Amino acid sequence: MKNIVTSIVLMLLFSSAINAQNRSNRRADFTPEQQATLQTKKMTLNFDLDENQQKSIYKMMLKNTEERKAKRQNGRTQTQEERFEFENTRLDRQLAHKEEIKNILTAEQFEKWEKLAKRKGRSGKKGMKNARTNGNSTCTFQKLQNTLKKRNKF
Repeated sequence: MKNIVTSIVLMLLFSSAINAQNRSNRRADFTPEQQATLQTKKMTLNFDLDENQQKSIYKMMLKNTEERKAKRQNGRTQTQEERFEFENTRLDRQLAHKEEIKNILTAEQFEKWEKLAKRKGRSGKKGMKNARTNGNSTCTFQKLQNTLKKRNKF
């Protein structure tokens, strides 16, 4: 019995490792211009933006994606002070981003944008949890592990 459980656990570990490798290869690495274009088009579909709004949103998104990409390339281990400073500036950027969006969109569009942003924020926090439990092998492994823990055999 112990050999069977061990072999099942090993098979699940290998299959989840293979799935994780495949997922990372599927994600395309878009340029900042491509990201800005896609984000602008999504916002145009959601909020019926006019051409002036589209141009403003595109410029703003392009600036933001270029900044993010530059910061990501400078990635290294940060001290606690640097991490605090990063989080502080990130929140400042979010506030500035919200203010820019508010200046570009109409009141009705901005209200809809806020609702979508709140929903996206909530699902983002749950997103990884849901991704882990959508019936993939990792979920099966976790269920098996929890069952064995309950039986005090793992």
